[in-house]
Amino acid sequence: MTDPHHPTDRHGSGRHVVFVTWKAGNAPAFEAAKRLGHHVTLIRSLLMEQAQNVDFDASPYARFVDRVHVLKDATDPDALLACVRAVHRDRPVDGFVATVDALVVPVARIAEELGVPFTDAAAAAAAKQKDRCRRILAEAGVDRTRHAVVGGVAEAAAFAAATGYPVVVKPARGSGSEGAHVIADERHLADVLGRAGEGVYAAGILVEEYLAGRFLSAEIGLARGRFLRLAVSERSTWHRHEALETGTTIPAGITADEHDRVMEFAEAVVGALGLRLGIFHVEIMLGADGTPRLIEVNPRLMGSCLPNLFRLAGGGDIFELLVRIHLDEPVERGPSAFTHYAIVRWFGAADTVPKPDRVPDLDWAAAEYGDSLHALTVRFPDGDTLVPCRGNLGNFGEVQVVHADRATSIRIAEDIVRGMAGRLGFEVTG
Repeated sequence: MTDPHHPTDRHGSGRHVVFVTWKAGNAPAFEAAKRLGHHVTLIRSLLMEQAQNVDFDASPYARFVDRVHVLKDATDPDALLACVRAVHRDRPVDGFVATVDALVVPVARIAEELGVPFTDAAAAAAAKQKDRCRRILAEAGVDRTRHAVVGGVAEAAAFAAATGYPVVVKPARGSGSEGAHVIADERHLADVLGRAGEGVYAAGILVEEYLAGRFLSAEIGLARGRFLRLAVSERSTWHRHEALETGTTIPAGITADEHDRVMEFAEAVVGALGLRLGIFHVEIMLGADGTPRLIEVNPRLMGSCLPNLFRLAGGGDIFELLVRIHLDEPVERGPSAFTHYAIVRWFGAADTVPKPDRVPDLDWAAAEYGDSLHALTVRFPDGDTLVPCRGNLGNFGEVQVVHADRATSIRIAEDIVRGMAGRLGFEVTG
């Protein structure tokens, strides 16, 4: 339904950009679209907003949206299709933007029906189905990481016996590191899969060979057949649960040769899948021998606060670029020239603990680290207990740091996470 209370419900000049759902970290894209002179429509999803604890009306970016439509659940394909068709009838859509994993494929299919430029639907679906993605890349000679979809412990153990431990177990389709485990031995394998119900493994259990090296991601655009090399980011993981990502540094501390190798590999991955148009987040393991190997490819913009980190590091406004690409405009852009290292560290409870009565004082970090600290937030979930954080959705804290020196930026972020753990009185995952 259309939101009758939205104060900026109006037609404007320019082209028509439709955003399908939103997150706090990606809301600045509304402002970018308005700055470019476009009419902005947002299709909200109430269930998604409740799960993320975000309030559109309280967002400072709400004023850049011209028209709002509200769905209970935007992942309901029939409801989403009916809404988009109505939006398109009222004012033809020139471009879609979808930055949430669950919506990229549905929006791609709708865009193809309407004849609106967007990421290729079949390619996006293949990227999200991890075993299918690996088969396509193997057939193209891009990446031959050994993998199998298994029915349970016996099949997984047989795969591990052939490849050797450790192995990686993850949902065949999923995101946010939920359900991902690095498995050390057969006993660990039986424990993890013995507790695995349908849940995150509903699309299948994928077991893969373990990849060692430096965990990186390539942020890469594709506009009118031309690749745009935006950034190579450096990822960190938690020592007690290696599948849990705890942070990102933009740009990565790698050599120019390593940077080019990673970007060439990411281009080959995107090209083999045929993703066609968009900004993509390609997670890569760079081996000690310099060989890049695919962890996973996400057919959407990097998530969370990473677009803002990209800007803070000196990369520019990635949201303006995102809108222009999805409007299928010609884009001329050279490689990013970063001036700083921007870093985020996320943290949650390492083990089950009672939830603190209140958020500890956060002012100490700014007093100690000054302008290097960009943001520090702590927001506890509902309930009386903090459960162990084993996926991105389990984080309750985030720190963002910006500094001209890479080592200093990382040290400050890690010091602040340790300081927060001390004030909370329990171990955290950062």
